[in-house]
Amino acid sequence: MKKVLAIILALVMVLSFAACGGSGKKEDESLSEVQKAIAAAEKMTEEELVEAAKKELEEHPDLTFNADSLTSGVKKALAGFEKKYEWAAGRTAYNSKKGSEYQPKLIAAQQAGSYIADFVMIQDASFLKNSMLDTGFLRSYVPSGDGIDIAEGDRDPLVGVTFNKVFMYDNTKVGAEQLKNVWQMTGVDGATLKAVNNVSYQNPLGEDINMSFLIMLTSPTACEKLTAAYKSYFGTDYDPSADDYENIGYKFVAEFIKNVGHWHSSDSSEVKKINTYADDGRIIFAGLCKLKDYEYYKADYKDTDQYYTKTVTAAGWNNDVEGFDGFVYNMWTLIPDTAQLPYTACLFIRYLHTEEGYKAGWGGVLGYYSSNKLIPSIEGDPALDVWKEQCIVEDVEYIDSVYKTAVKFINMQLAGVK
Repeated sequence: MKKVLAIILALVMVLSFAACGGSGKKEDESLSEVQKAIAAAEKMTEEELVEAAKKELEEHPDLTFNADSLTSGVKKALAGFEKKYEWAAGRTAYNSKKGSEYQPKLIAAQQAGSYIADFVMIQDASFLKNSMLDTGFLRSYVPSGDGIDIAEGDRDPLVGVTFNKVFMYDNTKVGAEQLKNVWQMTGVDGATLKAVNNVSYQNPLGEDINMSFLIMLTSPTACEKLTAAYKSYFGTDYDPSADDYENIGYKFVAEFIKNVGHWHSSDSSEVKKINTYADDGRIIFAGLCKLKDYEYYKADYKDTDQYYTKTVTAAGWNNDVEGFDGFVYNMWTLIPDTAQLPYTACLFIRYLHTEEGYKAGWGGVLGYYSSNKLIPSIEGDPALDVWKEQCIVEDVEYIDSVYKTAVKFINMQLAGVK
């Protein structure tokens, strides 16, 4: 009898062990090697992660840590990374990518389960959501520890660097009062402010950030801002029954597109020529960081970091624009699920989110902001929280939810003016 009971007890233990997944191997086996590495890295101290990355490179002497990015700041950061970790010197490679050309390659790698890079820094919220996050091909490692504090909303996907696009012009000739309300850019005169009839905008069909901006203008938050600005500009409440637009955001988008007088192909090129457009009062929608390319008065202020701010005003940076001052958007730092050097990728991402790593890539220039809340913006540039309050802020989930409808509407408006 005792023998029978022992057998029964042993069977119960075996079955219970199996039902619980044993030692957890069943659960572990459902994770990719990159997922396992990320999970382990997030529990490591900085010193332990350094050792894991170093060991990884030592065990794979034939591999190079490949970093694909749409921003050259990553190239600068890699140089700083190699200097800090000498054992990585000569083992990294920066690959400059363009979003429209790179996206098909990412999709192909995802579908084939093939290697493309160890680290990817990309933008374009709509592409990221559908093709990369929902499929699990690009994954987030969230660094932590002393000197790093990343907001919950910036963790998944992990924001690397935040940028902004604003309305700018040469204030030495045009004057800082040129733009006070966003409805001026619809080309319709209000009660007190003159319309702006010379807007320069990069075609959203070739610039995904500009498309995201137009889509976000239809969001509830943007509509609240537009409604208040409409009342201030026209002196009357917006009447949604007076037109066929889905909301006031769609109305603004349609009228804004019709009022664009110049479709530039490059923010950098347009900003470089900003002083030549002063006589016609051109308002340029471009990245604030592109002011680093404006060197009209550089010789006069060559010993300062702020020479480019002496002749150019980003409206809403020195003056609040009723409605909004521009657009805040992100580039995300992610690890492909087929990465060959995941621990090195985690360490590099951690480095990018430290003050040392961030400054190596993007320090000293207006219009760049770290997702690490402990790293301030440079002197003379408002904090990121201020920009988020004053601007339309990119929302991955919202863009994904209305993408097809909004883009169809936007394309119809573009067809009418192009």
